[in-house]
Amino acid sequence: MRPRHNGASRTTRRTVLGVAITVMALLWTIVCSSAAAATPRLPITSLDEAATAAYTYTYPLVSMEVTRRQNTNVPVPIPAIGIAPTNQLGSKDNLPDASFKGVVRTNVDTLYTSMLYDVAAEPIVISVPDMGDRYHVFSIMDMWTDTTAAPGSRTVGDGQAYRFAIVGPNWKGTLPAGIREYRMATDTGWMIGRIQVNEPNDIPAVQGLQRQLSAVPLSSLGRPYLPLPNTDLHPEWPRNVKVGDYIAALSPQEYWDLYYEARSHTQTRPGDEELLADLARYGWSPNHRLDLASLSAADRAVWTKAWPATRGRLDFANTTPQVDGWRTPVENIGAYGTDYLARAVTAARLLGANLPEDAVYAMGENTGDGRPLRADQNYVLHFDKDQVPDVRAFWSLTLYDEQGYLAANPINRYAVRGERLRTNPDGSIDIYIQRENPGSGRESNWLPMPADGQASLVLRLYWPSEQIVDGNWNPPAVTRAG
Repeated sequence: MRPRHNGASRTTRRTVLGVAITVMALLWTIVCSSAAAATPRLPITSLDEAATAAYTYTYPLVSMEVTRRQNTNVPVPIPAIGIAPTNQLGSKDNLPDASFKGVVRTNVDTLYTSMLYDVAAEPIVISVPDMGDRYHVFSIMDMWTDTTAAPGSRTVGDGQAYRFAIVGPNWKGTLPAGIREYRMATDTGWMIGRIQVNEPNDIPAVQGLQRQLSAVPLSSLGRPYLPLPNTDLHPEWPRNVKVGDYIAALSPQEYWDLYYEARSHTQTRPGDEELLADLARYGWSPNHRLDLASLSAADRAVWTKAWPATRGRLDFANTTPQVDGWRTPVENIGAYGTDYLARAVTAARLLGANLPEDAVYAMGENTGDGRPLRADQNYVLHFDKDQVPDVRAFWSLTLYDEQGYLAANPINRYAVRGERLRTNPDGSIDIYIQRENPGSGRESNWLPMPADGQASLVLRLYWPSEQIVDGNWNPPAVTRAG
C-alpha cells in the first residue's frame, strides 16, 4: 500500500498499490454502501407532502440534465473550459486563477477530464495511461447522481495503464479481456476525471497524460477512430449560468417539462418503488407529464407553492452540521440509497462530488466561535501533530472571496498544499490566513486574504484515512490571530 502522508512529509514518491480491486468487489462495495445509506422514510399523508417529495426526488435528475446540456452543446471539445460533445472527453488544460468565474469554490489541485456519456447503443471504452504515482480518479455517475464506480489510484492502483468500459443497464455482450466493466443504472450520465497537479510547472506533464486518455465506442476499439463533430446543436439550451441558478429561475411547469424531457432517456432508479407507490396515490407518476393547468385550482396552488419550499429545503448549511466552524459532508455522498433529501442537497450544492473514500471536502466560513471570516482580520489554522490530516494522497487548503471565487493577491497563491508547508519543531503546522505577508520563515504557510469582504475555505483531503471517511475526524477551528 502507498504510505499515508501528512503535512510533515516531503516525500513525493509513493509505492504502487499491490492488488487491483476486482469489479465484483467494487460492485459489492457500492451495493453495501447503498444499503447502509437506506434511510427510514415517513409515509406521505397529504398532497403538500407528496408535491415536496416529488420535487425533492426529481431534483438530482434535473440538475444532471441541465449539466448535460451545458457541457455537450458544442461541435468539438473546448480545452479552455473542459467541455465536449456527448461521448467525447473534455479535458480542461489549465488551472483557474482569480479571473475565473465559471464555478464557485473551484479546485486548483487537479486538472479535470470529463465526459457526458450515452451508452444506450453500446459501451464506451476509456483508456488510461500509466500515471506513475500521480493521484487520479475517474468518478462515474448515473443520471440519478449515484457514483457507481471510481477507477483510479485507490481502486486500480499506480504504475500501470488500464482500460474500463461504461456499460448501459440493458447491454448484453462480452468485453475483450483486460477491460474492467462498470455497468450503470442509466444509459446516460457523467464521468469526472481528476489528475493531481503538483505545482504550476507540473501542468505540461499532466496535459501530456490528458492527451493520452481516449474514449472509444466498443465497436471501434482497435481501429483508427476520430469522432465526428456534433451537429445537433441547441442554441436555446443554457450556457454560462450556474446550474442551480438556472433551475431556480424555472416556473413549476417549466421544471416539470424539463424533468420529463430528462426522464425520456433515463431509467427508473432501482429501490424507489415504495416512494413512487406513495406518490402515485396523489396522482404523480414518474412517466407521465404533470400538466399543472389541468389540475384544480387548489391542487395547482399546492404544486406551485411546493416548488420554492423545496428549494428552501436544499440548503447545505441547514442539513450539514457545523463543527468548529467547518461543515464536512461524508455520510451517503455518492451512494444515497433512499435518502432523497441528501441526494437532492448534494445535487444542489456539490454536484459531481467524489465518493468520500476518494476525497472529502470540508467547508469553513466561520471561526470556531461562529464569527464569519473577514478579509481585514488575521487568522491561524493550527494543526497539532496528531491533528494533521491523515491521507494516502495529499491535502490542500483553498481560500475564496465572499462570492466563492478565487481571490486576487500579490503572490497569486490561492491554496497551500500539506506536503509543502513548514512544520514547527513539535510537528505541528500553522497556516497564516491574512492579507499581509506574515514575515520571513512563514511565507510558505501564508494563504492571502482577498482585498475586502468575507472569505471562506475548503480543506480538500484526497484518499483520506478511514477515520476521516467514517466522520471521526474534524478540522481544528480557525482562530483569530492574537
